Amino acid sequence: MKKIVIFGCQQIAVDFIRYVANQSDIIIALVVTYELPLDKTYGYESVIKNFSGSDIEVLSPHRVTKSLIDKVRDINPDYIFSIYYRQILPKSLLSLAKFSSINIHPSLLPNYRGPVPTAWIIENGEKYFGITIHLMDEGIDTGDILVQQKYLILDDETGFELYTRGMKLGHELLMSNFRAIINEEIKPRSQVGTGSYFGKKNGKYTISWQENAEKINNKIRVHAKPYNPAETTLFNRYIFINRA
Repeated sequence: MKKIVIFGCQQIAVDFIRYVANQSDIIIALVVTYELPLDKTYGYESVIKNFSGSDIEVLSPHRVTKSLIDKVRDINPDYIFSIYYRQILPKSLLSLAKFSSINIHPSLLPNYRGPVPTAWIIENGEKYFGITIHLMDEGIDTGDILVQQKYLILDDETGFELYTRGMKLGHELLMSNFRAIINEEIKPRSQVGTGSYFGKKNGKYTISWQENAEKINNKIRVHAKPYNPAETTLFNRYIFINRA
């Protein structure tokens, strides 16, 4: 029996936990999550509601504490998985996995490292995005790659649509490669090139009409409902633009 610890948030974490819980030779020793009110607004199932009270222990601290690290050390897990967890896991925690600590990231690493890659990918007018399953190190999305898959971005796909599709595709990629990962059948490969990093985005966007039309339209797509639609003053009225 292999023991794993899962740090996870949002729909993809719920789906992944359900999948792993049905594996007869895997023990989920601990789930750590961090939920926000907007998760419910966006329609994501709750990790806490789905698994609290089950055989799986679920914790929801606001940060990674020494006591949490000590708890993981006592578990002595074979693997640690980070599934859209909202915080950077310290090296002192990652090193507790007997074999490896694994993250899933919705971009073609080494490009678009950082917390909201799908938003930046649309804003920058990219035609493709990807899902990368990789080992975690002390850097941000810099670890060796295990699995990577490229996908076409749909015409006029919004930030929310691409983000949620990325979670679905990411879960499918995790399921199809899970056995190979935990059986150490995939040889990790180093990330090639310097890549790129993009940080957090402002939750609101006020249109600057001096920008070119393509850039404005891409930003409108990024912020479309259920996010905060683009804002502007037009013909002496303050309006919101959801599609353009």
